[in-house]
Amino acid sequence: MDVGPGNNNHYPDNGAWAEMLAEVYEKNVRLNELISKRWPQRSGTALLTELERERSRIARELHAGAGQPLAGIKMHLEILDQCTSAIPDSASLNSARAMIGRLQTLAEQALSQVRAVSHRLHPPAWQEMTLDQAMEFLLESSGLSRSLKLTRDIRPLAEEPSHGVKVQMYRCAQECISNITRHSGATEASVSVVADEDGHVVLTIADNGRGFDTAAKNSGIGLKAIAENAASMCGSSRISSGANGTRIVVVLPCAAD
Repeated sequence: MDVGPGNNNHYPDNGAWAEMLAEVYEKNVRLNELISKRWPQRSGTALLTELERERSRIARELHAGAGQPLAGIKMHLEILDQCTSAIPDSASLNSARAMIGRLQTLAEQALSQVRAVSHRLHPPAWQEMTLDQAMEFLLESSGLSRSLKLTRDIRPLAEEPSHGVKVQMYRCAQECISNITRHSGATEASVSVVADEDGHVVLTIADNGRGFDTAAKNSGIGLKAIAENAASMCGSSRISSGANGTRIVVVLPCAAD
């Protein structure tokens, strides 16, 4: 492999990292589907709890198994760079410094990606919030309101739902917002989280984008997971889409366990 100063073909770019993260996400969704099919009698909350526990374990292993060694590599490269700065300039030394600089960049990129994946897997701060607070946090952090006209109706609930319901609602909203941002081409969207008269939590997300064929096999792993997870928690989901946009409604019992 040629790693000379003029060859950057073997260095990863942001597109490769993004593709890697997307593959991790899709594998996580497939894992959820496989567990649901293998143990259909397990409750939705139990599955979510196990998945969140597994995410935490992977996050800890990433931090200790890859994050810390990468941080050590980065530190030693910085020391090496300082040492070479005291040596008189020469063609070989300049080439070595250039190589050290590239290695520092790669180490920083790898460390940043490991930290990003670890943070995404580890139970985040929103899980300690109420559902309405968590949804507001999601909308603000997604930047959706800065890319289109966003209407929101997120109300504090008289009864805070169970942890499993909150996680499921958040993950559903996260998937829908991601699809709106990446695929819909929408100029307007709305997000609503309310309680109905039967004591259910109702999440409604709609947009005026280009829509998609809900019957197509490639309509999206994430959307299929939404429907399956809602059913596993004794809830329901409705996904309608067409030329005028997409509307997704997820209804879960407040105390699903």
